[in-house]
Amino acid sequence: LLAAGYAFWPAPPTTTPLAIGGDFRLMHESGVELDTAEAFKGQPMLVYFGYTYCPDVCPTTLMDMVSASEATDVEEVLVFVTIDPARDGAADLLAYTDLFTPALHGFTGDAASIEGVKADWAIYAARHDTEEFSDYLMDHTTLIFLTDRQHRVVEVFRGGTASDVMASAINAQF
Repeated sequence: LLAAGYAFWPAPPTTTPLAIGGDFRLMHESGVELDTAEAFKGQPMLVYFGYTYCPDVCPTTLMDMVSASEATDVEEVLVFVTIDPARDGAADLLAYTDLFTPALHGFTGDAASIEGVKADWAIYAARHDTEEFSDYLMDHTTLIFLTDRQHRVVEVFRGGTASDVMASAINAQF
């Protein structure tokens, strides 16, 4: 019984950055290649990986991320990286991210570049064809990553985490 209780006990907050994440260089929604190390130097980031054709999880998670950011005292950068570069070009990302807030930065690139960034951030994504939809869907990791000012991951939020919970955790980090 004691072992079962320990298994479900929440892990203590991390005191060191996680060994995932980091800066990357991809095509920004503005149509120019951008390096996050230079563009967002000294600013923490909230990073989410998804795609513009996502029917449910991506839009709600991005809304939670934006709401959390608006409720903090921190000037974090909001980053959305596509996992579907075949359909998500720079112009597509710009139109999509602006639906949430102009402060949300979308990134895309060729398939190899996206795969490299996904590997660095430990992101799972796979194409999923079904008969129910006329086009394919993407199965993918639904985590929001908070980085420190050096862009090292210091907190990970599961999809569905309430924006006020995220905002409190972000404020506590900074």
